[in-house]
Amino acid sequence: MDSNVINILIVGAGQIGSRHLEGAIKNKNQLSIIIVDKHPIALKVSENLIKNKNFGNPQTSVTYKKELPKNKSFDICIIATRADIRASITKDLLNNCDFKFMIFEKVLFQKDQDFIIISNMLREKNVKAWVNCPRRIYSFYQEIKKKINSNLPVKINVTGSSWGMACNAIHFIDLFSFLVNDSSLNITETNFSENVLKSKRGENFYEINGLIKCIIGKHSLLMSCDENKDPSLYVKIKNADIDYSIDEVSEILVNNINDVQDSKKIKIPYQSDITGDLINTIINKKCGLVSYENSCKHHIPLLGVFRKHLSKTLNKEFTECPIT
Repeated sequence: MDSNVINILIVGAGQIGSRHLEGAIKNKNQLSIIIVDKHPIALKVSENLIKNKNFGNPQTSVTYKKELPKNKSFDICIIATRADIRASITKDLLNNCDFKFMIFEKVLFQKDQDFIIISNMLREKNVKAWVNCPRRIYSFYQEIKKKINSNLPVKINVTGSSWGMACNAIHFIDLFSFLVNDSSLNITETNFSENVLKSKRGENFYEINGLIKCIIGKHSLLMSCDENKDPSLYVKIKNADIDYSIDEVSEILVNNINDVQDSKKIKIPYQSDITGDLINTIINKKCGLVSYENSCKHHIPLLGVFRKHLSKTLNKEFTECPIT
């Protein structure tokens, strides 16, 4: 194996996995990429997606496989499958291949015990892992963090319609944790709609609207989502004499500091804009994503309140949380 080549495995060639592939090929290092999906159509879509794209390094290669590899070594593994199969695939990979680094898509898993099992396996195999909640590496949120005084209360409100609370709330919990520099989390209040929706991501998955309130020490996060055919997503951040309002759909940031208001256009990067740079930060051991261990602290209580609501509303006792 050429020591100058970065070996990458992407598991899952669906919407997010294919975008990771599109981003990875922009990296200027020589990469050897294997992308795996049991569905040939998904692999073909990924292949067509990058067919006419410029590679960051002309020596980079991409191989498409229907089966998970055995007895191979990889620098980076990106697991972009559905949440319901992610744990079993991760166990298979860790038992049969060697990895230095892993990136997990979210939500991580659906069963509480899988968080612990995978944590133990990662530790035993000496694999460093992160979860892809990328808002903490968006440049404008990093700039906001520099202005925040976490010794004073930080209040964040996330509001809007049809922004996918069940599958996306973890993003804003992670942003909250990042901005206040603390991984501890308490969910103090929930008020979910009894109108449980079928997720667009699959027949056996659900979507939830309503309200969630969380605290970290003196800081608070309030998330609310209602059902409306026109998606909207607003993030308001207040701390001392600063006040930020971000419209993530229209990509506009308004800040009010000491009663002086300013508005500017921002860019919400696509995953295909992120993965190439992410590879560099991981190889240099400076990845800005949330660690697997810290993300588990957020996932477990969040999925717990979702599971409780779904069990009650659908009159079915769920041992797993059918969110992806």
